[in-house]
Amino acid sequence: MPGEIPEENDMASPFRVLGVGPEAGDEEIREKYHALLRRFPPEREPASFERIQKAYQKVRDVRSRLRFLLFEPSQGECLEEWIEEVRCETASSRLSLERIRGMFRP
Repeated sequence: MPGEIPEENDMASPFRVLGVGPEAGDEEIREKYHALLRRFPPEREPASFERIQKAYQKVRDVRSRLRFLLFEPSQGECLEEWIEEVRCETASSRLSLERIRGMFRP
């Protein structure tokens, strides 16, 4: 059904669960999160609510998103897009994948 969050066994990324792209900012992610919570309240949709909560925790702010993109398997393509966007925003050609990984080691 359109607009539904992906099933738990779908292995969907948090971005897909929340309905945003990896380039989404904090405010957009927070707005989508709150909209989904209103749509899938815990008392009526506990499984959906839990998936939404877990997805939001992984990408709720820049640091969390970067940690997810750097250390979750199969996120390489999203990471490359994100790094390119950050390079453009900071106008720094010295921003490298290894430097970023070093800054955000768990």
